[in-house]
Formats: sequence, C-alpha cells, structure tokens
Amino acid sequence: MQAKLLLTFDRLNEADFQTKAGTIISSLTDNTNFPEPWLPQLPTLAKISAAYDTYLEAYHAGLSGDNSKIALRNNARAVLTDYLKKIAPYLEIVAQDNAIILTSSGYNLRSDSAHSSSTDPLPAPSNMQVTHGIKKGSLNIRATPLQGAGSYELQTTQLDPSIEGNWEHQLTSLNSTHIVLEGLIPTKIYWLRLRGISRLGAGVWTEPVSIIID
Repeated sequence: MQAKLLLTFDRLNEADFQTKAGTIISSLTDNTNFPEPWLPQLPTLAKISAAYDTYLEAYHAGLSGDNSKIALRNNARAVLTDYLKKIAPYLEIVAQDNAIILTSSGYNLRSDSAHSSSTDPLPAPSNMQVTHGIKKGSLNIRATPLQGAGSYELQTTQLDPSIEGNWEHQLTSLNSTHIVLEGLIPTKIYWLRLRGISRLGAGVWTEPVSIIID
C-alpha cells in the first residue's frame, strides 16, 4: 500500500497542533529529500513558517479570553492547517512511496500505509547534526525522524566513547529535530549519540559525534 501522510490536524488540541506544525517546519528546513523550490502553486516553506509565527502570536493573544482574539487565533490556525495539507500530496509524490523519506518530513504516516511490521530494532537515526546553542554550555541536536519511533534517547560521555560503560543517559525527547542539551562544561570535549525508541524497544545508536563546548 502506498505510504500516505496523516492529515488529521483538526483533531489536535492547541498544544499538540503547535508541536506537530513546528516539527514539520523544522524537519522540512534544509531537508535534502524535499529541496525547494517546490511547485509554484504550493506555499513556500518561508510562507508556512510565517503562518506558524502568526498563529503562535494569535494563540498567545487569545489566552486573554477575548472572543475577537480567539477568532483570530482560529483563523490563523485554519490558514496554517490549509498550508500543511496543501503540500502533503507533493511530498508523497516526491518520496515515491519511500516511507523513510516521507517520515523525514515531520508528518506522521497513516497507520494503514505503514509498510513494515518487522520486529527488527529501529535503525540508527541518520543525518545527526550537533551545533552550539545560544546559551553558554548548550548544544542543539537534530536528526532525521525515524518511522515508528515514539521517542529518542540521547547519551553523552567525556571519556573513551568506545567503552560502553562510559556512556551516560542525558535526556529523552519526543522528537529528533529539535533537541536542546544544556548545563555542559565549557572548553570540554563531549561525545554524543542518539537512538530511537519504539514500542518494540530501543534502536541502534548513531555513530558518536564529538564537539568542544563553547
């Protein structure tokens, strides 16, 4: 069965919608599987990002309980939802029925289009990137999302990364596209690795990545 994207944004509460929309935008940013420019009749990623910012601003304004501001929030959400639905068929065509590529878009896949019921562990997340964060002693970590992963585990070590016992759990994240790690010691070298967690258990670790903390 052809891999299809799940587009049930209307069923999400505000918090879940914000998270999902943000994940999609982050996942599509600099995603080599779906390079821009897209088809001219589709909204650009910049336009979708602007709609997301407008929605967030309207959402916070609507927390006052003012009916007119709530109406503006609902309208901003409808615009953003429309954009996310419009680009979905294009992403499906570009992915050419490759569920892994399609999952890298940040969307969820429809359960009836999942190709694999394998009991094999999840593969290591691909395209892991580690960069310095805005705060001193912080890092930003991102990787391509894995189909079937419900969360991701991040471990670090300042010791020999080839020795399994040196690794320490740092955090568990619900997404792989925007992980922030704080409280690290400046000037020290850290090794990091990431793996997906599914209902079947833990997946394969990425190759360790090292970085000197600012």
